[in-house]
Amino acid sequence: MRIDHKIGDNDQFSARYLFDNQKDPLGGGITFPGFGTANNNTYQNLLFTETHIFSPSWTNEGRLAYNRILIDFPLNPNDSLGLTLPRFDVSTLSQWGVATNLPQGRVANNYVLQDTLTHVHGNHTFRFGLDLLKQRSRQFAPIVERGLLTYRSGAGFTALGNYIDNFAGSGGGTQRDFGSPRYYPFLFRQAYFAQDRWRASDSLTLTLGLRYENFGNAINTLHTAAFTGLFNINPVTLTGPFSQPNKADNDNNNFSPTFGLAYSPSFTNGFMGRIFGDRLMALRMGYQVGYDSFFNNIASNAATSTPNVVATAIPSAINTTTPRGLPNVTGSLPITPRPLSALDSQTLVVKNLVNPYYQRWSAGFQRALGNIVIDASYVGSKGTKLYVNEDFNPSVPAVANAFNPGIQRITPAGFTGSTTCTPNTTGCFISGRLDNLQGSRLIRTNGGSSSYHSAQFLVTRRLVRGLALTGAYTWSKLIDNASEVFGVADTNLPQQSAFPSIFGGQKLERSVSLFDRTHRASITYVYAIPFMKDQRGFLGHVLGGFEVSGVTSWETGVPLTVVNGQDADSIGGNLDRPDFNPSGQTGVRAVPALATATVNPCTVAVGAIYYTNPDASNACINSSSAQYIGILAGTGRRGNLGRNTLRTPGQNNWNVNLLKRVNLGEGKNIELRTEFYNIFNHPQYGTASVSPFSPGSTGVSANVFTSPAGQFLHPEFSDGGGRVIRYQLKFSF
Repeated sequence: MRIDHKIGDNDQFSARYLFDNQKDPLGGGITFPGFGTANNNTYQNLLFTETHIFSPSWTNEGRLAYNRILIDFPLNPNDSLGLTLPRFDVSTLSQWGVATNLPQGRVANNYVLQDTLTHVHGNHTFRFGLDLLKQRSRQFAPIVERGLLTYRSGAGFTALGNYIDNFAGSGGGTQRDFGSPRYYPFLFRQAYFAQDRWRASDSLTLTLGLRYENFGNAINTLHTAAFTGLFNINPVTLTGPFSQPNKADNDNNNFSPTFGLAYSPSFTNGFMGRIFGDRLMALRMGYQVGYDSFFNNIASNAATSTPNVVATAIPSAINTTTPRGLPNVTGSLPITPRPLSALDSQTLVVKNLVNPYYQRWSAGFQRALGNIVIDASYVGSKGTKLYVNEDFNPSVPAVANAFNPGIQRITPAGFTGSTTCTPNTTGCFISGRLDNLQGSRLIRTNGGSSSYHSAQFLVTRRLVRGLALTGAYTWSKLIDNASEVFGVADTNLPQQSAFPSIFGGQKLERSVSLFDRTHRASITYVYAIPFMKDQRGFLGHVLGGFEVSGVTSWETGVPLTVVNGQDADSIGGNLDRPDFNPSGQTGVRAVPALATATVNPCTVAVGAIYYTNPDASNACINSSSAQYIGILAGTGRRGNLGRNTLRTPGQNNWNVNLLKRVNLGEGKNIELRTEFYNIFNHPQYGTASVSPFSPGSTGVSANVFTSPAGQFLHPEFSDGGGRVIRYQLKFSF
């Protein structure tokens, strides 16, 4: 709804209200009848705008807005048992019970004040303004609130057999999280700017501006927000600052300068006239600094991290005392939280976390040639202090090896417990990590960086005789040392660097970005078929009113990382990459194994390593003939392969829209529309189908040890984004 009202000669008022209510009764997912849950989203926006003219040279535009966002995945199963029932996970069956990550969602109330004052003085246009946002919100982060019961096989019994007899088996157990999933990420965001647009001459315009932004610090609404460091645990009491309240520092120096230049000269004859014409060519260049805001998923992860939430688990292990693992599983669900421990995992932020910033620059020209406009530009950017995850307390070997000297567990002096016990077992108070008295510390930092350079070309044909056409091409390179603060499973990108950043691993990740597309070209077209377009008579209504439009795009494939599949260097977990042999057969892998007296298919010496190729019926292979060579767990070294060294096949996609419009009289018509997504059904590996019935995104299998036989680096086994056809009918009056 919109209202526009002219209050007087110097005042114009408008009001707008938008409401969008989305309800999906099974949007929260369903794995068992009666336990499906909904997804209810509501978006509201109310905006008041008032423009006042003080004088011919002074104007002001003020905006007052209220915005409410509700994203809700409630706990509302049809079966009331789902309100309290824990989730059951039996490995040989589907899980049942409501998903453990529900309920979750957020409601945010945003109060906005914006004001821009404009003053024209001679050839200068000055603009000053502010943008203030007060956000009051409530977030429900996902925790295992009702509990999880996990059943696995063991002692000769299947997982189903153990479930029937109520034993957890090997690797099963129970878990429940204690603490409130609710937190309130309030913030006050401020932005102030000043800009001067100076028309230095009829041909030259310069723009100078400065903006200051303060984004607030929503994460400081948590009990414990910041990582407190390593080697600060009391070795006797095992207590330390990890469990104490703290805050992250505020970032108060976000200044953003802007510079722009536009030059459009007038030449009516001669060589310069042929090049520039009479203001038919414009040269433009610019530079800008900008800042990225803190996003809420980082706070959600911290909200579910100890000590904000205490994950309490009873693991199941098979031994002589419990031959089938934990007995009476349903009666063993924790009902009280365990004491906090320095061995708990934490996913917090560094104390001095700041807003990432980017620098953008460009230079190019635009030239009109009749009905055609040509645009060519160089565009670049540099991202600094980007958000990444860093493993500050990685798992390391008990004793350093020759491949990684100096990297081993450090147990603070004064600790009297066992340093040879198995971490994560009952009665063992070491973690098996760099700081042997602290658990995992996967911390959000500003360790990311990126650089982008591109040549961009655009040709536009204005609408003439019913045809409008646009062609674009970009040749670019995007390089970074981390593409996403969260993992991207389909491309084998983990949340953190393969080799821990605390040992210098982040710089080793520098390569083409997940988002790099070296070449991208697209054609956009709209053609209103002129045949019988006036739709006179019955035949005109049947044969006239047709229109065809579409977007055709071609682009380089998605970068892909080949992983080893075993923790070869025993540092940081199973994130290693294999050895790459440039002389090996393309796409061929060699999987190593240790020969024993009973398993030795390649007839090597007992205790020696042999190699097989699972994609050739596990035939023995000489590792020198393979391109990707696996490295056994515990070898002590990591492979030489980098990140994002392969790509999926490129994309060739045609989306076409056919429209038939039938005029029914003045102001009334019917539109029949058929939309073809990927009309020629070309495989689009790495891009899931738009169909809601598609199997979901599955990446190219690229794991040397675990890729199924015959599927290693074969994109045809991933979702290819198949053709989808949609039909629409619209009546306008």
